[in-house]
This record gives sequence, structure tokens and C-alpha cells, in this order.
Amino acid sequence: MSEHDESFAYRNFDTILRQVMAELNVTRMVTDYRIKADPDAPYFLISLRLGRARSSIKVSDMAIVEPAQDGGKITITDENWAPALLTRLWQEYGRDAVEQLTRFELIVHGANADVLEDMELDPGEELRSKVLDAVWRIFPEGFKVRHNLVDDQVMTILGTEHDMEDEWVRIAEELHEEMHHERKEDD
Repeated sequence: MSEHDESFAYRNFDTILRQVMAELNVTRMVTDYRIKADPDAPYFLISLRLGRARSSIKVSDMAIVEPAQDGGKITITDENWAPALLTRLWQEYGRDAVEQLTRFELIVHGANADVLEDMELDPGEELRSKVLDAVWRIFPEGFKVRHNLVDDQVMTILGTEHDMEDEWVRIAEELHEEMHHERKEDD
């Protein structure tokens, strides 16, 4: 396999990853990434360094909350937070209590408007799931056997179509560590 072919494969994934990250609005959240796709070894490895997510964010920072007849009405003003807010409300109050009037207007039955306003979301969790979503979209088809290393700063995902080999897991762990250390030097 010539150098040319491998770099072509890499460039391809690189372009796709950039497009997907832009579509999902997570480009600025990823400060660095590396992709290892070796055509001779049937594995695909990607490691991304995540930017620092804002600490937590209150519902009042992303929506207007008003008392409603039997609960609180939420009008989402920052649509990037809509999925995370919905998920959090479902966890807290149950799906049945959350009524979607429109895409950005919700009634949370049995909820106090002040309590809703002060509710906080963890952007780190949201960030990780969005970035993970981007990664799944670029993963080669059929690479269903996966090994994930995920923490607050670095996310490393290894995939293969075959049985996972210890050697690849070691390569993934080394790359995961490298991505951590490079960050410390930057700071």
C-alpha cells in the first residue's frame, strides 16, 4: 500500500468529519483530533480533544419561562439547547408531563415556573453526546465492534469489523494519553 493511498483515505475521513461537525454545530467544541485508518489493519481509530464546555447553564439562559395554567410554559430562545432541555425535562418530570406545543414551546404540567427557570443543564454531557454522534456518522460501515475511552477532555473511539485485538486497544490507549498530554503543553 503506498503512502498516497493511506493519505487519501485519511483526507477523505478528515473532510467528512469536518462536514459532520459543522452540521452538528460542534466544530468549535473540538480543539484537536486524530484519525488512524490503516488500510492494512482492519480497524478505525479516532481521538478528539474537547474544548472546555461552559460550566452548567440555567434554563433561564436559553428560554423564557412563564407560569401556565397547570405548570410552567417554556419558550426556547436558543435552539441549540432544545434537544438537551427536552431530554432533561423528560428525565425530571416524565414524558407525559412535557407537552410540546411547537418546536420551541413547551408546557411542563405540574412544574413550578421558578423551579424550571433555575433548572441547570450540564453542557459537558450534551457536548460529549453531540461529538459522539458526529463520530458515529463518519465511522466506516460495518465497524460494529467498538472500544470507547471517554472522559471530560478526550474521546477516543476504536472500531473494527472483526474481533477486537489487544494491540489495537493499546494503540487507542496510547493515542488517548497523547491527546491529554498535548493539551497540557498548550495551556
